[in-house]
Amino acid sequence: MAISLLLAVVLLFFLWLGLNRGSTGRRQPPQAGSVLTTSVRGHTQRSLLRLVGGNRDVAERLVRQVQLHHPDRPAQWCWEKAIHDLQRDRDRH
Repeated sequence: MAISLLLAVVLLFFLWLGLNRGSTGRRQPPQAGSVLTTSVRGHTQRSLLRLVGGNRDVAERLVRQVQLHHPDRPAQWCWEKAIHDLQRDRDRH
């Protein structure tokens, strides 16, 4: 019973933290499905899509992860970083 209460309090704290994060003045990262492709060069998009076998969902998920960690960077940089990270990780194996 005590563990359930503790877990509920921790969950509420993180929920509160997430809701109040937007009021700190920091830019919120793009939401799912809103990866900005209009400001990204076609060559960059094609390069990442080629690396993930044409799977746009995977490509956008990788870009969203980069955007979450670097919310102040432009979309072009995030796509390039996703490409770099994927190539780096593949070279390690």
